[in-house]
Amino acid sequence: MATVRQIGISLFGLLLAMLAQADALPGRRVALVIGNGNYAKEGALRNPVNDARDMCAKLKSLQFETLCYLDIKTRREFKARIQEYVGKLTNGTAGLFYYAGHGIQVNGENYLIPTHIELKSQVDVEDEAVSVNYLMAQLDSAKNPFNIVILDACRNNPWARGFRSISRGLAATNAPEGSIVLYATAANEEAFDGSDKNGTFTKHLLTHLGTRGITVEQLIKRVSAGVQKETLAEVGHKQTPFVYSSFTGEFCFAGCEQPEAPDSASVKAKSKKALAAEEEAARKQKQEMEALRSGNEALERRMKELNRQQAEIEAARKQQQSERNRNTPNSKHEFVPPAF
Repeated sequence: MATVRQIGISLFGLLLAMLAQADALPGRRVALVIGNGNYAKEGALRNPVNDARDMCAKLKSLQFETLCYLDIKTRREFKARIQEYVGKLTNGTAGLFYYAGHGIQVNGENYLIPTHIELKSQVDVEDEAVSVNYLMAQLDSAKNPFNIVILDACRNNPWARGFRSISRGLAATNAPEGSIVLYATAANEEAFDGSDKNGTFTKHLLTHLGTRGITVEQLIKRVSAGVQKETLAEVGHKQTPFVYSSFTGEFCFAGCEQPEAPDSASVKAKSKKALAAEEEAARKQKQEMEALRSGNEALERRMKELNRQQAEIEAARKQQQSERNRNTPNSKHEFVPPAF
């Protein structure tokens, strides 16, 4: 039976293991992902719905509580989704907002466009679209330690010719305290959609989100490098994702700990085992070759012996035949005439 001392030691070890596990677990994570692609008046965009679906799947695999919505039709519905999301950003929660779809800037202010609104003037934009400033104000009010806003919304603008006040791409912005704002391309530039099912920017974002041991800043650098390289090859000029940040902490999507390197002692042990196995295999092969060589030599000796015996038999046969020939009387007699 276990003693009281042994039970106490076991419980203490279990407690330490539980505490270590608790320290290793990431904090609560919440994401709002919106993909607007099927615009009623302006025609469909090819990538946003695919981008949003794939982002939702990736973020769920990274332990995000994910709110996923496709083709939000009105400003009212859009703002309701933002309020639902912000309500989940409690103290200690990391938040991520991702939007793919049309976005425009009017007089230096950015707007995200629902799918079923009709924009004929600047007033319509202000009344029917969702201001990015509204989103930032909501995030700032949450007071959670970290937010990242990702806008893949710098696409070709179908309203650019209709309004004098509309400018190309999205305008530069300010990030609330503890936040990062990431654009698919630089301010006042348009993003390249690419030829795959995902937009170029989101494709590279999905590639690196699950990489262990890199911070969000390192992630952004890798995404930017991939986008620049691909767009330079595809369209002849670089698309450069742009970041605005007031975040001074550390956040890693797939954990900040580096992947464990193989232990040198275990590598050496495995090397010794592999070397011993190779030596044993070589020894066995040598034995087999020697056995084969010995067998060949024995076979050769046997063949020589058989040949010798065969020669002796043949010589004995010839001798016997010769003796028989000598002992057999001649059947032909020579005639000798009588003497007178």
